[in-house]
Formats: sequence, C-alpha cells, structure tokens
Amino acid sequence: MRLLPTGLSALAVALLLVIAYQALAPVAPVAEPAPLAAIRPAPATVALPAFAPPLQRAFAIINERSAFDPARQPVDEPRAAGPARFAPPDVTLVGVAIGAGMSVALLKRPGGQAAISARTGQDIDGWELASIGPDFVVLRSGATDFTIRVRRAAGLSQPRLRLPRDDRAAQ
Repeated sequence: MRLLPTGLSALAVALLLVIAYQALAPVAPVAEPAPLAAIRPAPATVALPAFAPPLQRAFAIINERSAFDPARQPVDEPRAAGPARFAPPDVTLVGVAIGAGMSVALLKRPGGQAAISARTGQDIDGWELASIGPDFVVLRSGATDFTIRVRRAAGLSQPRLRLPRDDRAAQ
C-alpha cells in the first residue's frame, strides 16, 4: 500500500528535475543561413510561352454528362407533355446538398450557362423554391407547384438513397 505513494513521489521529483534541467540548460546558438542571392547568382530570365486555354467546346462532353451519375451516361432532358398555363423556369436539377439546418439545390440553365445554387425561399425566374428533397426540388408560383427531379441517365438504375436510422423513423 505504501509503495504507490512513494513511487508517485519519486516520479514527480524526476519530472521536476527534467523540467529544471530544460529550463536552465545552455542553448547552442543557431546560425542563420546566408541569403540565397549571396549563394548563387540569379538565373537569366527566360521568356515563357503564352498560355492559350482550350476552347469551351472541348469540354462539351463533360457538360453533357452528370457528375452525380456513376456511369456518366448522357442524360435525357425532361420534355413538357403539353402547353403549360404557367411556364416554370427552364432549369435542370443537377444535385442537392442537404445538411444540418441548410439545404442547397444546384440548378443548371440551358445553353451551357453556369449552374446556380439556390436555397429554400429563393426566387428562380418568378417561382419560389418551396422545398428541397434528396433527389428533387419543388418550385411554387401562387397555388401551383412544379417538381423537378435530379437528371437520370437513360436506361440506368440509380442506387438507393441510404438514410441514417434516425431519419428513417421520422419518414
């Protein structure tokens, strides 16, 4: 029984001696390195060739295929079944990001324009983004709702969405 306090006391004394040594031990001076300019002369300036970025159309295949589709197959764009009374915005849902307290939808306009990110309540061409789901968004204009689903590649089955156990119970 008496051995434990004696051992702890000895350990504490040893640690105090190590701390005292490190605090009082002399430190060797550190030599600063010479500046680089003094070591070697500056190289002669070399003119680099001008950079010409590739044309936008070189990336057309990337824009045609969804980054969220594992097979990266061309997608079928949704087509209107008939004339609509209220024309919803001409956008395609590329993907969604749902986190704790915040959801964002990534929407793409036709013609290769840059994609836009939108949150619930945001206005998109006169339609309000009413809700964001795991693979869809709902746009609302007055009493009319319009659902846009994530683009899917033609003929490919999509993997099932795996929700945590707590989320399954709530649905």
